[in-house]
Amino acid sequence: MMSQEIVEQVTQSYKILLAYHQQVGSLFKLLDKRFSSENNGKKLIPLSVDKLFAVCDDEYMLLDHYTLSNRQQPYDTGLPFWLGRFYVDADRLIGDRCIDDYFAQEIPYMAFVWIWVGCDDPNVADVEEPECWIAIVDPQPNNPETRLYDMAEMVWKFIRIETTTEKEEDGWICGRFYPNSLGCELNGVWKVQRFPLKDLSSLYDIYQQIINPLTHKIAEL
Repeated sequence: MMSQEIVEQVTQSYKILLAYHQQVGSLFKLLDKRFSSENNGKKLIPLSVDKLFAVCDDEYMLLDHYTLSNRQQPYDTGLPFWLGRFYVDADRLIGDRCIDDYFAQEIPYMAFVWIWVGCDDPNVADVEEPECWIAIVDPQPNNPETRLYDMAEMVWKFIRIETTTEKEEDGWICGRFYPNSLGCELNGVWKVQRFPLKDLSSLYDIYQQIINPLTHKIAEL
């Protein structure tokens, strides 16, 4: 039987979720533009220009900014609780070569920005509200000729804040990867910061919380 209380809230809740996804899409569009500016500590370029990583294995593409995937997928992949993007140092790119096809040994470090709805992840304790996670990653795959995109997929699937954190340092949560039989071939380390998504209420906040920390860290490497 359908719960009357739930049914009465579905339409409004769906509208809110759509608006949330639209705002997340707008945030990534803004980040792409600002990261690519020459005025930062480093110029960063996104992997997979027209796609976002999601909790599902296939990429999820936002309604207003991206074309929806026509692949056959489970019904709930339209409501991802994680959406994310990876960025790399533009100084390491040569010519018109596709960024996704670079090898790990050519671009060893990556930055990411992930948005989490705040619940429903078996590997992270629920929080009260959506969060933004930023990170600097040195993945170190077993095979140095691993494609950059494939390396990013492993990072996406196998960061485990709850179980592989080693220390906290200067506001960063620091941990490492462990190769396993589930598909992780990474041996490197990561540094993550996480904060409430609502803290990004202005362009100033976005620079202070995301753009400046990531570009400055990449510039130090």
